[in-house]
Amino acid sequence: MDVFGISPAQLTIIVGLILLSVETLILGLSTIVLLAVGVAAVIVGSLAWAGILPETFLSLVSATGISAGLITVLLWKPLKRLQQSKVESSNVHSDFMGLTFTLNSALSAQDNPVYVKHSGVQWQLLLDPTSTEQELPAGSTVKVVSVAVGKFTVKAC
Repeated sequence: MDVFGISPAQLTIIVGLILLSVETLILGLSTIVLLAVGVAAVIVGSLAWAGILPETFLSLVSATGISAGLITVLLWKPLKRLQQSKVESSNVHSDFMGLTFTLNSALSAQDNPVYVKHSGVQWQLLLDPTSTEQELPAGSTVKVVSVAVGKFTVKAC
């Protein structure tokens, strides 16, 4: 039975392509359901068009459902791993890295925080935990080795 001059196999392929388009263009590959059903519909429609599967409504729908289930099982772990991949924060670059300045007051790992004003912002200074010094006296020249929100981690030059 042709709908608008299109065979059921062609209609299945068209529906699969529409589902894949919605999944990639609108949802950004955020769900596996539309991806699996879209791929399955294209595969089943192609098999029916080639004459391998019968072009009946029941066979196309059931084959698409079974294929979507198999595709979901096969793609579950790789897609889950892809979602959980982490971006390394060590690649963070700032123009403040390497900035040097002179301390107005002593900086210690345990004492009250020391602040410095730079570029119109009040920055808290933290002593680098990997530094061999436990305290830097006032007048010491320090270099910024790490930047966080409102904080400069420094070490002696």
